[in-house]
This record gives sequence, C-alpha cells and structure tokens, in this order.
Amino acid sequence: MIDLGLPRIPQRGRIFSSVFIDTFGWGLFAPLAFLYFSFGTGLSFSAIGSAVSAGTLASLPVALLAGWLVDRFSPKSVLVASNLVTAVGYGLYPFASEWMLIAVATFLVMAGDRLYWASWPVIVVDLASGRKLDATYAAVGTIKNFTVATGALASSGLTILFGRGAADLVLALNVVTSLVAAVLLAGVRVSSNRPAKEAGGGGKEPGWRAAFQDHAFTGFCFSFMLLTFAWALPATILPAYAVEIMKLPGWAPAFFLGVNSVAIMLAQMPVTAKVSHVPRQRLIVRAGLIFAVVFAGLYLVTKLPATTAIVVLVPVMLIFTLGEMISLPAANALVASSAPAAIRGRYMSLFQLSWGISGLFIPLLAGFVLDRGALWVCAAFGGIALLAAVGVQVTAYRIAPADTDEEAAEPHGEPASPGSGPDAGLAPVTTKDVT
Repeated sequence: MIDLGLPRIPQRGRIFSSVFIDTFGWGLFAPLAFLYFSFGTGLSFSAIGSAVSAGTLASLPVALLAGWLVDRFSPKSVLVASNLVTAVGYGLYPFASEWMLIAVATFLVMAGDRLYWASWPVIVVDLASGRKLDATYAAVGTIKNFTVATGALASSGLTILFGRGAADLVLALNVVTSLVAAVLLAGVRVSSNRPAKEAGGGGKEPGWRAAFQDHAFTGFCFSFMLLTFAWALPATILPAYAVEIMKLPGWAPAFFLGVNSVAIMLAQMPVTAKVSHVPRQRLIVRAGLIFAVVFAGLYLVTKLPATTAIVVLVPVMLIFTLGEMISLPAANALVASSAPAAIRGRYMSLFQLSWGISGLFIPLLAGFVLDRGALWVCAAFGGIALLAAVGVQVTAYRIAPADTDEEAAEPHGEPASPGSGPDAGLAPVTTKDVT
C-alpha cells in the first residue's frame, strides 16, 4: 500500500475512499450544475437563478435540524443520510422542468450538504479520538481539492466527446458516486465517545439553549463567519476584479484559481504538520491578518502594468492560500474538540452555518463594491478580515475545553502512537485506500 501521509485513523480506507468517490462525482457535475437546468427547461437564467437561490435559502434551517439529528442518533447515520438525500436531489434534476421543481431539487441537494457538514466533522472526532484532528481535516481538504479538479477535467473530456449529451451522463455518475459513498460510510464501525444516557437520571440533557448560551462560542462563530468573506476571493471577487477593474486577460482568473487549488493540493498537509505546535486560536487570528494584508496588496497591484500585475499576483494568491491552509483545519478541530460531547452535533451545525449565512451576503457585497472600484473592494473585504481577526482574538481563547480526551491522549502537535487510544481495537482497513 502506498502511503501518502494520510492520518492513520481507524478504517481510513472507507473514510477517505468515500470522500474521494463522493467528491469526484461532484467535480464531474459541478461545471454543469447551473447550466443543466437551462438545457431542457426553456427558463431564463434569471428564473433559474432565483429558483436555485430559493432552494438554497430554504435549506439553511436544515443545518440546525442536522445538529439535533447528530446528537439524537449518530453522526454516522446522518452522514449516510446526507449522501442519500443528495442522490435523491440530483435524481430530480432531469425532471425539474419548472421553477418549483428546480427549487425543490436544489433544496434537497443543499439539505444533504447541510447534513454532511454537521455530521462529518463529528464523526472524525469519534474515529480520531485522542489523535490529530487537524491532520485529518487537512487530509480531507486535500482530497477534496484533488478530486474536484480531477472530476472537472473528466467532465470537460466527456463534454468534448458527447456535447450536451454528457450532462445526463455526468449527472447519473454523480448520483451513483453519492450512493457508493453512502454504502462505504454505512460499513464504518464507529466507537462514539459520547456519554451514555443515565438510566432514570433526573437531570435534563443539554440542548440548543446550552449551545446558544455559550457566548464565547457563538461570538467565535460570528467572527469566523466574517472571516469566511475572504474565502470569496478566488472564485467570486477576483474574476470580476481582475478582468473589469485591472483589465487583465480573460484567462487570468482561471489561472489564479488554479494556483490556489494546486497549492492547497500540494501543501495543505505539510503546512498543517508544520504549524501543529501553534495554538489553533492563534492560527485563525493570523489568517485574518493575512487576508487583510492580501486585500491591501490587491489594491496596490492595480497600480502596476498588466504583465507585471499578473506576475505579482501569483505570490499574493499564494499568501492568501497560506491563510486558508493554516486556518480551516484549525477552526474545525478547535470547535470539534471544544464542544461538549453530548451536543457536539449542535455546536458543529452552528459553526458550519457561518458559511451558509456569509454565502447569502457575499454576492450582494461583492456586487456593490465591484461597481465602485478597487479601493471599495479591498477596503470592504480587507476591513472585514481585520475585524474577524479581532473578533477571533477576543472569543476563541475563551472557548472552554470540553470533556474530550484529545488533549490528554495527544498533546497538540504530537501524533498518537500506533494502536493507542480508545479506538485502537478498530484496525485500519488494509485495502487500497487512496493511500
């Protein structure tokens, strides 16, 4: 078996293979996801966009439901359900010929996404109990970037071969990969570290009130939500900024997005290992400062000739990518390891909701400032990143350590020895497992 440095968590074969297969299917369909509805419906792009937005907005409360489901049942059950719900949603796409059906199909797909992100970080804690959470989250990010890119390239090849007929083929493959991932995950043996319910116990179990009353945590979620505005740079802000404001060639945005994706694929895991001795809170604060500096640099680059600007933007994008790489695994691990075990699903769903909320406002803010020029863009998004760094500094260090054995079993930055920890009896699968 080839070892690519993936964390040695129990059953990593099934875990990482499911991520690989599921994300490859999404990568296949992603380039055609929005266009698909235009092929056979006759609806305008405005109508399709409004239906997709409505379905996405309606799915936001599912994140809170997902947190309760994770705590009530298990993260594994919700994770398997997420793949099944997603498969049903994509299965409706060929029949979505009207506005309402497009909204329903989008709702199901996005509901599956909410279920996934509420359960996936929690199941990692159960499987990697006492081990390096940051490394596992980093590995998942690396696999996702690689497989989305690979799937997108395969989709391009199929489109060249079959034209529009490729859309139905890649959609079918996307449904199949979701179902295969569900089967793989259903076979994962999870030893949960949640406290068992006491028979006849009179005490009330903690619930949503406990999560919302944790003001340090909710403040951190709000601050991190502000930080996620910066993540819009490669795919949302830079395309219009580079072409319309900086007057760069049309290929430039795709090039910079490629720089970002390739850097994450190659460097995410080594970077995470390199900074493993740094407190997670500090890494997230540094990311906010990095993003603020990047947007300042983005403004200064507008003063350069186009050719020089393209050259200078490469290190700017690499610095931005560094901020992404140091903060995202740290943030996931910080929340997952600090949340009380009995309501970890609720904590993770609140945290993941920060992405959903910012996603509603980023297009509005981006459109507003892009119409007003480079200074507006960089001042707005750079200022939000700086504000996020201050907010994380104030709140993240106040998050109380939870009843998890992560720190005791594995000091931050020191890998657990093979076979140690409560899950040692769950041997890693030895089949060819994306390693």
